[in-house]
Amino acid sequence: MIYVFPPFRLDTDRAELSGPAGHIALEPKPFALLTLLVENHHRVICKDEMIATVWGARFLTDDVVSTALKMVRRALNDDGKAQAVIRTVRGRGHRFVAPVRIGNEASLHAEAQTAPVRDTEARRDGRPTLAVLPFSRLGLSEGLGIVADALPAEIISSLSRLRWLRVIARESAFRFRNDDVDHGTINSVLGAGYCLSGQVEQLGSRLTIVVDLTDTRSTSVIWSERFDCPLDDIQDIRLRIVTAVLSALDLRIPLAEAEQARMRAVEHLDAWGLYHLGLSHMYRFNSHDNAIAGDLLRRATTLDANFASAFAALSFTSYQDAAMGFVSDRAAAVAEARAAAERAMALDPLDPSANSAIGRLHILNQQPDDGLVWLDRAVDLSPSYAKGHYARGMVHVLAGRSTEARAGLDLATVLSPLDALLGPMRGMRAIAFLMDGDLEMAADWSVRAAQTSSAHFIALMLAVAACQRAGQLARAAHWLALLRERRPDARASDLFRALPFADPAFRTSIVTALRVAGLPD
Repeated sequence: MIYVFPPFRLDTDRAELSGPAGHIALEPKPFALLTLLVENHHRVICKDEMIATVWGARFLTDDVVSTALKMVRRALNDDGKAQAVIRTVRGRGHRFVAPVRIGNEASLHAEAQTAPVRDTEARRDGRPTLAVLPFSRLGLSEGLGIVADALPAEIISSLSRLRWLRVIARESAFRFRNDDVDHGTINSVLGAGYCLSGQVEQLGSRLTIVVDLTDTRSTSVIWSERFDCPLDDIQDIRLRIVTAVLSALDLRIPLAEAEQARMRAVEHLDAWGLYHLGLSHMYRFNSHDNAIAGDLLRRATTLDANFASAFAALSFTSYQDAAMGFVSDRAAAVAEARAAAERAMALDPLDPSANSAIGRLHILNQQPDDGLVWLDRAVDLSPSYAKGHYARGMVHVLAGRSTEARAGLDLATVLSPLDALLGPMRGMRAIAFLMDGDLEMAADWSVRAAQTSSAHFIALMLAVAACQRAGQLARAAHWLALLRERRPDARASDLFRALPFADPAFRTSIVTALRVAGLPD
C-alpha cells in the first residue's frame, strides 16, 4: 500500500520512505512504528499497542519507544515541539495528524500529473490565502451542533466581499475536522498562510464562542476574540461574530503581510507583497511615507496591470498628495488619483475600495456629495467595510449633516476600533460636534484625533480650532506649537483644501478660531 502525506511518500510493500530529496533511510523498528501510525491515522495509538505491534509484546522501557519516535520525527522533519506530523495526546498516546492519501501506483501517478498545475493556478497572483475550519464543539446539546459548522460556513460566504483575500473552499477546509489540527499542515496542504478556527461551548443556557486567527507560517495567533450570549440570542451573536471576523481580517492580515514583505528586498517582492508594504506606509499620513507608498504601489500595478485593489490604493496616495499639499503640482496629483480610481473600477466594479476611491475623488473637486452614490455602493458591497463608512461619514460632515455623519463614523469605529484611519474618524466626529455647538465634546474628540500615533497636520489644526472655540486656550496653544513644529508654513487655507465645507458660516467660524489662536489665514 502507498500512503502520501506531502511531501513524503510511504510504500509499505517495498518498505520505502521517500521525500523531496529521494529515499529516506529509516531503521526497521522506527519504520514499523511509522507504518503503524500512518495506517491508523484516524485514531490515537497508545504505547502498549506500539510495543505489542512493533516489538512483539516484549517488555520495553519508555526510552526505547521515545527513541524510535524521535527517529521517525527526525526523518519527517518534525519534532516534539512543532508536532506537525505526529501529535502527542497527553495521557493517551500518539496520533499521525498530517492528512494522508491512500492509493496504488497508477492512481497516485495520475494525481501527481495534475496536482502541481492546480497548485500553481491557485497561488499565481500571490494573494493572502485563508482557510476557515469547522469549529470544534464542547458540551453542545442536540440541535446546537450545527452551529459549529454553520458559523464558519457563513464566514466563508461573507469573506467573498474581501476582494484582496483568497478563501479556501468549504469542501476542502472542512476536511480538517480535528481539534488538534496542525497549522503547518494547513499551510503545506492547502497553501493557506492564515487559518481561522474556533470553539463553540455550551454552559447551561449560555453559549461561548472563541475565534482565533493564526499565521500558519509562524503558527502564532494574531487575533483572538471571545463571544458570550444566552442561547436565545444565537442569531444576534452570529451577526456579531461574522462582522467582527470580517473587520479583524481586513486589519490583521494586511499588517501581517506587510511584516512578511519587510523581511524581503523590495526587488524580490511580487505585486501583492509590494501592495501590502505600500499600505503600511500609506496610512502614516506624512509626505515622506506617502511618497514611499506611491512608489511601491506603482511597482505593484506595473507587475500586475489587473490589480484593482493596488490601483485603488494608489489613488489614495495621490489623493493625499492633493488634499494635504504634499506635492507642488496639485493638478497632476488629482489627475493621477482619478486615473488610478477609474482603472480600479474598470478592473473590478465590485471592489469596495475601488468604489470608495471613485467616491472620494469628488472631495478634491469641491463637490463631495456627488461621490455619495459610489460610497453607498462601497458599503452595500461590503457592510463591514469600515473605511467606506468613514468616507461616507466624512462626506456628510462636509455637507453639514452632523447626525448622519456621527451614525456612520460610530459604525466605522465599532467595525474597526484599531483602524489605520482611527485618527481621521475621531477628527470627523469632532467636526460634527462643532457643527452642533457642543464645543466641549468637539474639543475632546479633536484632541483624541491629534493624539493618535499617525495624526496628520490637519488633525492638529482641527485640535487648535476646536480647543480655541471651547475656550481651552492652553490646549489650543499646545497643539498650535506642535503644528508649527511639524508644518511651519501651515495656514488656515490648508484645512479647506482637504476639507471643503459646504457651509460658509462654518468655514468662517473655523478661520476665526485659528486666526485668534495665532495661525494665519
